[in-house]
Amino acid sequence: MSIVGLNRLARDLEHTPGLLGRFDADPEEVMSAYPLTAPERRAVAGRDSDRLLAHGMNPVALRNLMVVLGVAHQDMYTRDLAEGG
Repeated sequence: MSIVGLNRLARDLEHTPGLLGRFDADPEEVMSAYPLTAPERRAVAGRDSDRLLAHGMNPVALRNLMVVLGVAHQDMYTRDLAEGG
């Protein structure tokens, strides 16, 4: 997992004017500027917090990323809760 790349993406989406709008329009174009693997890109684009957390993303950075991407707190870890984890 490209922890540094994921953390930078999370920070930049939150703090760089216009980047979130660009991400919404073309996530692949934005993510191509970060050292992310294909599975990481899919997880970010799919707002898959369970997968990102399981692979070591910092929980605070992950929370910020999900909130910026429009995922409500109660919806972040639904798979883990449903499986009793």
